[in-house]
Amino acid sequence: MNLEMGWLKCKVSDGVFPTEYAVSCNSSDGNVFSFFAPENYIDPINNLVRVRIMECQSESCLIYIPFDPLEGINRVVKVFTKDIITREIAHGA
Repeated sequence: MNLEMGWLKCKVSDGVFPTEYAVSCNSSDGNVFSFFAPENYIDPINNLVRVRIMECQSESCLIYIPFDPLEGINRVVKVFTKDIITREIAHGA
């Protein structure tokens, strides 16, 4: 399956190691999910994490997050469409 890459708006903070970040995001049902991600998946300036977009509708998108959530949920999560950016952005811009 070839999934489109995109960016998800989230809260980004320093991780345990210098090359990782702690990421906290909101699902469309109001729950928070979080995970650690290496720096090449993160745009810390714009608070974005790179995800794979599976399907989008008018209000929500089904995404695949790159790492296991700390909450023990599935990597496939439904988020609000407004929180997804599909265009390429300049890293750190």
